[in-house]
Amino acid sequence: MLRATTAAARLSCVAKQSRLNTNPPPKEAENRGSVHFRLTPNAHPLGKPKKEWNNPTQNHVWEPEELEKKITMEAVTPVHVEPKGILDRITYGAVRACYHGFNFITGYSKTDPSPQSIVYRLLILESVAGCPGMVAAGVRHFRSLRKMKRDGGWIHTLLEEAENERMHLLVFMNMFTPGIVTRVTVIAMQYLLVAILLSIYVVRPQVVHRFVGYLEETAVQTYLSVIKQLEDPNSRVHKEWSELPAPDIAITYWRLPKDAKFIDVVKQIAADEMHHRDVNHEFADMNQHDFNPNVHCHIQDADKAARARRAAMQEQGQSAVHA
Repeated sequence: MLRATTAAARLSCVAKQSRLNTNPPPKEAENRGSVHFRLTPNAHPLGKPKKEWNNPTQNHVWEPEELEKKITMEAVTPVHVEPKGILDRITYGAVRACYHGFNFITGYSKTDPSPQSIVYRLLILESVAGCPGMVAAGVRHFRSLRKMKRDGGWIHTLLEEAENERMHLLVFMNMFTPGIVTRVTVIAMQYLLVAILLSIYVVRPQVVHRFVGYLEETAVQTYLSVIKQLEDPNSRVHKEWSELPAPDIAITYWRLPKDAKFIDVVKQIAADEMHHRDVNHEFADMNQHDFNPNVHCHIQDADKAARARRAAMQEQGQSAVHA
């Protein structure tokens, strides 16, 4: 009698929980596809709410006309700064050796690369590219404190570069999941690279800036190649990624349309890398005590970001009134 009563109580409890469960039923398996839930309007599979990200920085957003002009000119006449001395030649040779070695290890092919080889390449590239700017900014920051002098605007540009590269990585992390090998590689390379860059920047900062300039030249080549593959209907990349939507974090960061695709994100990143390449080659040719000629760019970007925020707030206010 007691067992029957207990079983009835359990059944009653289960029935109440099922009535209280308001979560919608999952979609059919054949409709889910292989796209990550972050790139779909679907809820988190574990019931967690989607996180919304607001951009706290004032990064440069490339306008469509400006973007197409830069990419077209780069595809016709790639920018390359010829080495000017023994240190430049050593730096350029080291970058090219790493470039070809990395292609061999990842199995990357210029003609028709596999999407997986590109994913590995992008994650490693952006995790490396985010280091030099932060190292250089840190060295100049502490030197400014020690000497009790202004830095001449260099720190702002270097920090913006480091943050921009980190955002590139976060965008890709929202689209692709790195494996354990990728994560271990990033950790090892970061420890090694930061130690080397720090040692060199303290003694000869021009070498680090030239290194970044040449590194960004290879990055531009990579992104232009990805754009070409995305636009080629016969490529493996086009077949898998041509309709891939841009993640929310990329739409917010570059103020892209809500229906933006992955190729729109890649074009913005390619333009960012062109800018970093040009700035670092310029820094390598300058006296390290000169005033940074790029400060006005940050002021313009901050003004554009403020105007964009005001416009968004006004639009939200009007929507609330008409709701």
